[in-house]
Amino acid sequence: MKNVKTIIIIAVIIGALLLVKHFFFPVPDEGASGKGPSNAVGKDGKPPVQTALVSVFVVKAQSLDNNLFATGTIMPNETVELRPEISGKVTAIYFKEGQAVTKGQVLLKLNDADLQAQLMKINAEIKLSEEKLGRYKQLLTAQGVSREEYDMASTEVQSLKADAEVLKVQIDRAKITAPFNGMVGLRNVSEGSYITPQIIVAVVQQLNPVKIDFSVPERYASMIKNGSKITFSIEGSDKKYEGIVYAFEPGIDAATRTLKIRARAANTGNAIVSGAFAKVELVLAKNENALMVPTQSIVPVLKGQQVYISRGGKAVAVPVQTVLRNETMVQIVSGIQAGDTIITTGIMGIRPGMPLKIMK
Repeated sequence: MKNVKTIIIIAVIIGALLLVKHFFFPVPDEGASGKGPSNAVGKDGKPPVQTALVSVFVVKAQSLDNNLFATGTIMPNETVELRPEISGKVTAIYFKEGQAVTKGQVLLKLNDADLQAQLMKINAEIKLSEEKLGRYKQLLTAQGVSREEYDMASTEVQSLKADAEVLKVQIDRAKITAPFNGMVGLRNVSEGSYITPQIIVAVVQQLNPVKIDFSVPERYASMIKNGSKITFSIEGSDKKYEGIVYAFEPGIDAATRTLKIRARAANTGNAIVSGAFAKVELVLAKNENALMVPTQSIVPVLKGQQVYISRGGKAVAVPVQTVLRNETMVQIVSGIQAGDTIITTGIMGIRPGMPLKIMK
């Protein structure tokens, strides 16, 4: 009986284990699950190929302006700090702050009374010497004086005249004149002040035209030409101004690896303020046959960039080289040609050779 009881217990345990396996670890139905041999291969005995749903863009040549954007500074066409050449007391100021001045206009005068007195004295001496020379000339004709005496009298006249010219130069140095037509700024001295050459009386600037100084990366240096057109705007204004490049540095700045360029623009009405920040757009060249593709079609890869092209209904990966870009498009200079069909969406799920179904 004991052996029979043991056999019954073993049978019950085995039955329980079979029930657990049946309910908790069922054997998958290969036909019903779709993973079995009935669906794992196609009619030709090979696994079915997945088709990618994509949108495409057909490449065509278009016109593209090769524009470069930079930042710069507005500079006056000419600017001078007015300083006296000599020290002295200011006796007169002939300009108003912030007003226009003309070239040669006397702006300030220093005390030159002593110089004027010396000049009057020398002029009187010159007059007497010239009269004496006139008499000697008559006597020389009559042989009343020697040639040597006549030459000494002539030399005396020339020496006095030279001294007078020196005094005139010193008198001119006692006044300040406008070096060119322009606008004078705020003055820093008053009438009666004693000033020296270290003191800046005021600043004169020529504001029409103005200069625009800006720099571009060295890779664009060979594209910069005198006569190139620029457009620019200044801070606080949306108005666009036009200028012409007329000069640039002969070499690249080794510290910044940039080329400094200078352009000139008309400033009618002095609307452009000197020293203002400028946003500059420089037209380098115009390409009439640029190949542009949407930005999202570019795929970064280990050795550069690539795009997927639809050829014969299948995806083909093509390495490309990009240059310019704007908000939505990128210029391609190698790897594709006009008429190619570029894939723009569904790119992440595409593999080379995958069949394509074009949605748009």
